[in-house]
Amino acid sequence: MINNGEELVKKIKEMKDTNKLDLASGEDLSIGIMNLISLEEHFFFSYGKTQDKKFLDMLNDVRKMRTELMKDIVKDPQGEI
Repeated sequence: MINNGEELVKKIKEMKDTNKLDLASGEDLSIGIMNLISLEEHFFFSYGKTQDKKFLDMLNDVRKMRTELMKDIVKDPQGEI
């Protein structure tokens, strides 16, 4: 089981090195990142409605994972900072 973004990135790189990924892996990563963004939005609005801090904790965990995965897509982060 993969517990964080770093482990996921490591696993993806291992699969790339052994040629187990198809050409659509970049597209899959993009879709996965979009889903993480949706989760961030969901947790933000859920916190706004409930004021339950567990949603902020989950939001921060998902944001950290998304940030790590974005490093594989954004090669020149100058405009993203």
